[in-house]
Amino acid sequence: MDQARFELHHLLDERLLVAVARGHRLARRRTVRLADLTGDPFVVGSATAEETLLRASLPSGFQPRIDLVAAEWTGKLGLVAAGLGVALVPALAVRGTPADVALLRLHADDESVRRVFAATAAGRTVPPTVARFLTHLRGAAQAFRTTRR
Repeated sequence: MDQARFELHHLLDERLLVAVARGHRLARRRTVRLADLTGDPFVVGSATAEETLLRASLPSGFQPRIDLVAAEWTGKLGLVAAGLGVALVPALAVRGTPADVALLRLHADDESVRRVFAATAAGRTVPPTVARFLTHLRGAAQAFRTTRR
């Protein structure tokens, strides 16, 4: 992002979780290593852009086996629930997780954190409506952090 054009307002750091079917061999674990998922097919949102996102958010050297593409979260999680693959799920998306999907934390050595920002034009006064919206976003981010503890 061009920092000369935009001012970034950090809202939160979000962890990625691993979604597996309740019948998956790892579903009873709380924490999982990426190496444990080496042979599993991954469900992603796009064969190209999502692959780049996965590579940017995962430790170097881990190459997920990407077999399934579903554009919507309901589709991704439906494929996971059916036992057809596993998916990385941002913590912000977990509210829509079906009951037949288990969410696992990544081991600290494999953990991936996505930083979430709002952006405004740099060098300009923030309009009152945008300032109120940023306040709302910060409040929602704080509420999200509080519920995840």
